[in-house]
Amino acid sequence: MAKHRRQTAAQRILLRAAVTAIPMTAALGISAVGHAAPQPGVTQPDPSSPNSGGAQPGVTITPQPAQQVSPQDDAHGVAPQSDYAPTRPDPKRDYSPAPIQPGDLHAPEPTPDIGVIVPTNPRELRAGDLTAIAPDFLSDDQVAQINSTLAGPEAQISQFTRSIGVAPSRSDHIAAGALAGAAGGAVIGCIAGAAIATLPAGPLAPIIAPLTAPPGCVIGGVVGLATGAVVGAGAGALI
Repeated sequence: MAKHRRQTAAQRILLRAAVTAIPMTAALGISAVGHAAPQPGVTQPDPSSPNSGGAQPGVTITPQPAQQVSPQDDAHGVAPQSDYAPTRPDPKRDYSPAPIQPGDLHAPEPTPDIGVIVPTNPRELRAGDLTAIAPDFLSDDQVAQINSTLAGPEAQISQFTRSIGVAPSRSDHIAAGALAGAAGGAVIGCIAGAAIATLPAGPLAPIIAPLTAPPGCVIGGVVGLATGAVVGAGAGALI
């Protein structure tokens, strides 16, 4: 049986709130978190590499890329070929993520691009470990755009952690935790920031709140997003 974190109804509601209340704050902030990670020098896999998933010259029929590797290979840094395709399904491994081995960590090394994770359900919103069905007011194209915006930084985080010696399964786990934490932190920060921004208004709150609440939401959302991303990534590294 695959071992995954249990997702509660509250977590699903939290993700819907993140997309409904502050989609741009979450998207921009998470993108900043992903781009802040230093990137290894190589961005494309070597077609001659057994892990590249690239087509070989003269081959007219490309086999389906492998989507699973053994736990032993994973612990030694071997990833399935499907990880290097432009898009990939949610990696549902049938074993627990490999633990981080401090002795194996090193400076970033050239690492191929990691494919973004695309939900199979076009109405599913995904922010790492958090998933929910999109509200009706979002079109399929909007859902796909939101998922794409969030999946890019997730792939970058996974690529970076792999480049320093973390196993692929654990890297994906850390990246998914960071995205989930960022989405949750953005919602909480937005609510808190908007509330704090309207406190000094006193009796004038009904008049000033529409002006002060949005900036407070954005500032609080970005702070909460960054904090949540760190906490989520830390949980992904340990659990």
